[in-house]
Amino acid sequence: MRFFGHKKTVSVQTIRRLPQYLRLLQEWRGYGRELASSTDLADATHLPAIVVKKDLQAVGAPSKRRSGFKITGTIEAIENFLGWDNLKKAFLIGVGHLGGALLGFEGLKTHGLEMVAAFDTHPERVGTQIHGVPVYHTAQLKSMIESKGLKIAVLTVPKEAAQGLTDTLVDSGIKAIWNFAPVKLRVPEGVVVQQEDIGAGLAELCSKLH
Repeated sequence: MRFFGHKKTVSVQTIRRLPQYLRLLQEWRGYGRELASSTDLADATHLPAIVVKKDLQAVGAPSKRRSGFKITGTIEAIENFLGWDNLKKAFLIGVGHLGGALLGFEGLKTHGLEMVAAFDTHPERVGTQIHGVPVYHTAQLKSMIESKGLKIAVLTVPKEAAQGLTDTLVDSGIKAIWNFAPVKLRVPEGVVVQQEDIGAGLAELCSKLH
C-alpha cells in the first residue's frame, strides 16, 4: 500500500514485490539461515536476479561482499521501508462478507495495520463485535475518528455509498483510504487512496486463461 509512507520514491512494481521477499526471508531465518543471495530470491520468486538486487538495494538492505544479503537486516530494512515495523491503527466501514473477512485476517497486523473499530448501519451488526473488533453505527463515524485520532480508513461498501462516506472521512481528517468499492474516489490533494479493483484482477486472470 502506497499510503504507509516511504523514505524514498521507488516504483509501484518494487513495492508490490517486497512482501514476497519478506515472506521468504522470514521463513529462511526460521531455518537458521543468515545470508541470502539475490539469486536465491530470484529462483524462489521467478524474477530476474538483477531485479531482486535493485529492489533490495533501494530499501537499504545490508549485504556482505560476495556472500549476499544479511537476512535479519534485510527483513528489518523492508519492514522499516514499508512502515510495517510501526503498527498503525485503522478502521473499516461496511461489515459485509468482505469487510468481515478483512477484520478476521490476522495478516493485517503482520503488515502493520491494526483494525480498532468497524462501522455499519445494519441493526444486527451494530453494537456487536466481529473478530474482536467493535462495530459502531456509521452515524458515529465523524466523532469516533476525531476522538481516536484515526488517519486510515478501509472502505468495503457498495459503490453508491462510497463517495459520500469518503467526503465525510476527508472532512474528519482521514489521510489514507484503502478502497475496495468498485468506484474511483474523488479526494483532495494530501489524501491518499489505494484502489483494490477485484473486478480488474478477475478480468486479468480470465484473460490469461485464453
